[in-house]
Amino acid sequence: MTHGDPYTPQAGKYCSDNALDALLTRAHRQLGIAVTDRTNAQGGPPELRPPDLALDRLLAATHRSVGAAVTHRLAREDRALAHNQSLDARMEQRGPLFNRPSQVRVKYRRDSLRLARRYWPVDLAAGMRDAVRIVQNISDLLQNTAQPVISDLDQLLAQLRGQLSHLSQLPKPQRAPVTLTGVDYLVAIESVLAEPAERLLHDLYGIRQMLEEELEPAIGTLKDSSHYLIGVDAVVQDLIDDLTQACDDADALARAVTEVERASSEFVGADLSSAKLDGVLLEGILWDATTVWPEEWESLIRRASLPSSEEHGVLIIAAEPSETVLHAEA
Repeated sequence: MTHGDPYTPQAGKYCSDNALDALLTRAHRQLGIAVTDRTNAQGGPPELRPPDLALDRLLAATHRSVGAAVTHRLAREDRALAHNQSLDARMEQRGPLFNRPSQVRVKYRRDSLRLARRYWPVDLAAGMRDAVRIVQNISDLLQNTAQPVISDLDQLLAQLRGQLSHLSQLPKPQRAPVTLTGVDYLVAIESVLAEPAERLLHDLYGIRQMLEEELEPAIGTLKDSSHYLIGVDAVVQDLIDDLTQACDDADALARAVTEVERASSEFVGADLSSAKLDGVLLEGILWDATTVWPEEWESLIRRASLPSSEEHGVLIIAAEPSETVLHAEA
């Protein structure tokens, strides 16, 4: 970033020191003039206003100006400290994908986000919890009704089948040996996604098998019996336990997808000066004053960026940079 950027802690401290020094010097000079005028006015020509009042007003104005300068200086230093602390915290939360060179991560950003969407076509975590609620509704219907209404049970079973079928539409995970070269970056991305996806698919297969081979036949026997079948409750509880485990695996996949998205979009503090940005998907990238862009791209990216909701000082590229972008400089 340019050396004059006001967001850098060093530049901010230098500017604050100069501004405060200049203000104090000017205040000292004005106070000297006021005191001299007040002294000369005693026994001399009358002034347009009482010297005491003039001095009081000058002192009050100077106090306000100095206070504002000091407050602004301290606030700037606090913001710089908070930014450094948030950057440190952000670095601690980063996964292994952030160890890859920034130029590689930005180059393959479009493909990485496409992989993340393949492994997270819908909100799988929310879908798993919906499946748990359906099974709990089945359990409540069996426990709280002396003679369960079979049509209600059939309806819940149909909902559960549809939900599990929807959740099972994941790509077949593919994993290959991973190395630390840029060429294999997408292989590393798929490896991060494939491990939790494999566990989730295995869970879903077992759950669907239990539904088809145990729960549905057990509930079917209730159609010909007026007595509550004790074994149904045990099957339902086993199904809830398996779904709960699958929820954990869906959460793990969600974390993996988030890691891929963050590694593909967060470039706070990154050095992208040698990156080739032609054809790269830039919209949605997070950056800050410490991010170094190629010289020919910096002004375009600034015009295309807006403050993000992540934290103070972090910007987001809100549109693909072009000469016609009219966003204000941040």
